[in-house]
Amino acid sequence: MAEDLIVTTTPRDDHQLDLTIELGPERTEQALQRAVRLVSKKARIPGFRPGKAPFATVVRMFGKPSLLNEIVDDLGQEVFAEVLESHKLDPYGQASLEDMEVDPVIKFQLVVPLPPTVDLGDYSDLRVEAPAAEVSEADVDEVLEQARASRVSQEVVERAAALNDIVKVDIVGEVGENTIMDNHDWELTLRGESGWLPGFDESFVGLSAGDEKEFEITYPEDSLSKYKGQTAHFKVHVKEVQAKVLPELDDAFAQSLGEYSDLADFRAKKLDELRKQRETEATNKLNDEAIEALIDKAKLAYPPIAVHETVHEMLHDMEQRMKNVGYTLEDSLRLQGKTVQQYEQELMPVAERRVKARLVLAELAQREAIEVTDEEVEAELQRMGGQTESEETRKAILDAFGTDQGRAIISQDLRTSKTLEQLRAIATGAKPAAAAPTVESTVAAQSEAAPAAVENAADAEIEVAAATEAADADTAVETEAKD
Repeated sequence: MAEDLIVTTTPRDDHQLDLTIELGPERTEQALQRAVRLVSKKARIPGFRPGKAPFATVVRMFGKPSLLNEIVDDLGQEVFAEVLESHKLDPYGQASLEDMEVDPVIKFQLVVPLPPTVDLGDYSDLRVEAPAAEVSEADVDEVLEQARASRVSQEVVERAAALNDIVKVDIVGEVGENTIMDNHDWELTLRGESGWLPGFDESFVGLSAGDEKEFEITYPEDSLSKYKGQTAHFKVHVKEVQAKVLPELDDAFAQSLGEYSDLADFRAKKLDELRKQRETEATNKLNDEAIEALIDKAKLAYPPIAVHETVHEMLHDMEQRMKNVGYTLEDSLRLQGKTVQQYEQELMPVAERRVKARLVLAELAQREAIEVTDEEVEAELQRMGGQTESEETRKAILDAFGTDQGRAIISQDLRTSKTLEQLRAIATGAKPAAAAPTVESTVAAQSEAAPAAVENAADAEIEVAAATEAADADTAVETEAKD
């Protein structure tokens, strides 16, 4: 590096570096000469052929600042690369140019994000209680009752109305001189306290078909209605009372819910399904709590760009999800009364937690020497392809992930899974932790790999899920066609 290249570095509190690069007079003059040669070749200068105008003429005609601005971008890249090498700097992502001067000398002021650092310390005593994953026959009973409720039918009854019944009425409601409702053949489910106006549903209890009634209800003072504190007068004529009828809980009902031979078969399969679901939920909860405990023990440092980039990744993922269902992210946010900028701010805490999780998991994988073999990758690829009965979908999965890039994604996914498995074992006392290193680890090398491992794993799951959904859709279409 030339002697007249002056470099000043100042650490910042946010794990970044203020970097000032100043070219001395000699090097600034060299840069000016370079700029003159460039401009004189492409500019029309009266009296001179391209590239033949004298130095002083070109400077006088265009001015020093204007000339230097022609090459300052390329020059900045060159001197920045020099400084990185001479000062052994390894930026985490792209540096940002904060200010630039070209007169009297060239000066660049940059902010350089530094690679994250992770010190896990001694995590051998990290402990998290494994959540229970219990399932009982009562849980199956609840599923059955929900299924019955979703298939409820209605039948006209010759009795007085009760809560949970449906009444068909003609009704007129008034508040003073204002008519608030005038409905004919209105079907109202008598939900009781969960109704739209306290005491309204209860006013129909005991009424039978043909009955007429007038009643008054005062809107509560805390009501969101513009009529809060005012009294409404209602006139009703009951035309019909209907009762909700639940289907019989028998073999036929169980068969209507899917591929079940009888009620006992449904109960057995649903119990197993619920058990697997609870086990997955318990594992995910243990993962979350163990990661949080690991983060709490760790000393982490990372630049703001790590969080901002993660927010952008999350936005991109959301955009793709919205696109798949025919919406845009802006459409979705508009329905929520939010802007993209507001949503970005909401995502910041989530993104920061994700960054921390990535860093500690990447470091844990290094500390615990977590590796993935080619045989494991191949087995996982075949498992992914075997998740669908559709040969077309299976081929699509194998084609997508059978490439070098696809296998790398699977490998990263498996490494993350293995790391989480090891973390759970450590957190529950099932396995001892690896010995702590004597120095703090800098995750510059794996800082790019770690986010990729976590995100690519998620992408892989999304793609497999999409393929599975497509297969299910194909199956549904085929079944419909046969029917």
